[in-house]
Amino acid sequence: MKKLFMIAAILSLTFASAHAQREAQRRSFNPEERAEKASERLAEKLDLSEEQKKQVYELNLQTAEARKSQMEARREELKSNREAHQAKMEAILSPEQKQKWDELRESNQKQRTEMRKSREGNREQYRKGPRQRDGRQSSPRGRYQRGN
Repeated sequence: MKKLFMIAAILSLTFASAHAQREAQRRSFNPEERAEKASERLAEKLDLSEEQKKQVYELNLQTAEARKSQMEARREELKSNREAHQAKMEAILSPEQKQKWDELRESNQKQRTEMRKSREGNREQYRKGPRQRDGRQSSPRGRYQRGN
């Protein structure tokens, strides 16, 4: 019984750490990396000259830095709004109502977490090609063409 429990614990920790690493890798781009990736894609697709590549990189870097600062400011604004709302709610509610409200918020947080996990699972499924997903080699067009 102890061995089974240990194996289950090790497996769950392994999967949790792998998921955390995937999340960290996906969200770790700084403005320079974002600008570099976007510039590389455009240079390849548009066959840009070296001078154009430099100009596109600079433009993408400026845009990425501006977006980052906007997102940080927006995040702080949302946090302060949320804290103000919570303080006002606590002033309105009785202690019993506040306890129920806390329980509701906790329940809602759990539901959001589960939905996030579900969406991530769906994203992983659709990142794969149709052949990898279900073993069939079908294309969307093939289903609707006459004579098939």
